[in-house]
Amino acid sequence: MRNEHSGNKLNSSFLMQKRKHFDLLCTTLGLTAEPQEDGNGFTTVSAVANNVRVFFEEERGLCSFAIGARSDLKPMCNVEEMASRFPRVRLLPEGHQRLDLEEQRQFIESQWSTLQVMFSADHIAETRAWHRSAAAAYTESLSHRK
Repeated sequence: MRNEHSGNKLNSSFLMQKRKHFDLLCTTLGLTAEPQEDGNGFTTVSAVANNVRVFFEEERGLCSFAIGARSDLKPMCNVEEMASRFPRVRLLPEGHQRLDLEEQRQFIESQWSTLQVMFSADHIAETRAWHRSAAAAYTESLSHRK
């Protein structure tokens, strides 16, 4: 792990996007940021508040938000997948929803209280079951595309 001020080469685009979207989200929701993790081709930073951990990830130049329970070291799912449980912001022709970083941040902010309930001790099992089912359905859909 390293922080954004280390002497190692950092992706300036990631830092710009992090400051613009992730840092703003942390300030708005009062999230406590955790140390940044860097690996081969990826960078991840996360922040927590109450029941929810928000991840901001960059992999090979693409940034996105993901979400999980406070205790999760890795995200449960990306924000676009979580957003599929809510009224759609926008759909692409195949029925998929694609949200830019600003829309992902806005989704987390607007659904923050609902996300806290979904990741609470009373509802986390249901949320994890939904995710397993959604992941299985996605995998099944890929097998029918051939």
